Amino acid sequence: MKKILSVILTAAVIGTAATGCAAKTVQETTAAASAAETASSETKAEETKAAETSAAAGETVPSETRAEAADPVKEAAMSYFADFPEDRHMIVVKDLFAKMDAGEDMLIIDIRQPDAYAEGHLKGAVNIPYGPAVAENLEKIPDDVMLYVNCYSGQTSSQTVALLNIAGKYATNIQSGYNNGIKVLEGYEAYIETTENVLPDESYEVDDAIQAAIADYYEKATSDTFSSFNFPVDSLGELVEAESEDYTILSVRQAKDYAEAHIPGAMLIPFAKGMQEQFSEIPTDKPVVVYCYTGQTASQTMAVLRMLGFEAYNLAGGMGNAEAQTGWLGKGLPTESGN
Repeated sequence: MKKILSVILTAAVIGTAATGCAAKTVQETTAAASAAETASSETKAEETKAAETSAAAGETVPSETRAEAADPVKEAAMSYFADFPEDRHMIVVKDLFAKMDAGEDMLIIDIRQPDAYAEGHLKGAVNIPYGPAVAENLEKIPDDVMLYVNCYSGQTSSQTVALLNIAGKYATNIQSGYNNGIKVLEGYEAYIETTENVLPDESYEVDDAIQAAIADYYEKATSDTFSSFNFPVDSLGELVEAESEDYTILSVRQAKDYAEAHIPGAMLIPFAKGMQEQFSEIPTDKPVVVYCYTGQTASQTMAVLRMLGFEAYNLAGGMGNAEAQTGWLGKGLPTESGN
């Protein structure tokens, strides 16, 4: 990183008394992939042997195909948006309540801290706090039932949903979380309990490489300069004002909204099925700050990008709202229009 970004990162550490290391380069953030490759060396050896056998038989095996086959983490991450469902792994609270009323088979995972969970949570929900605990419980989390995940506002649960799907689960984010989604819906009290629930006493296979990569993700997320990889709006505002070129801003809002107003200098890749096809356009030699409307779809995107080796962050609060004083617009920061 050049001087301007280093100064801002240092200021963020002092201001928040946060622990952990300063921002790293994309090459350094590929530690998860390296650990994953070590964990799956036997699998890679078998795949390499198969490729050599095919080559000896006169078959052509593209180098990119061999690389993807040897890296299950990147393969699963790229598949996330390639196989994106229509609901985009999100559900509004009223629809979740309807499913609960109908007695649909599901497991609710509450990733808030234990004290918040103990005060009240959705009926049947188990508590797996955001952080290393998620990775530690991957093999205990079912892959044969729909998972619904909630946090406080929907941002860290969006990250977790992306990672759970990469690990082979069927996870959906409860939009706006407990504070901004569940508690604001009239009659929500009927769906709340204080009983502590636990995961089923079963085991579910998870790829070793993916397990290692997700463990690395949460270890960094809870020790990084920016907690949970949420980049402060003020810090990005200072970078934009300084016209720094030491970062990339990525908007995943829809094209029409981007054209109307976006953060100066932001590139656009709309959040949608197939968006991974444009990831090659993102520079790999500097951090990328992803933003959407409120931070939830950007959080999904950011988590996937990190699993692909990018040093990615989510802009806390997203573009936000001027009247509600949230996000970028809430700070009265500048925008530009056009494509």
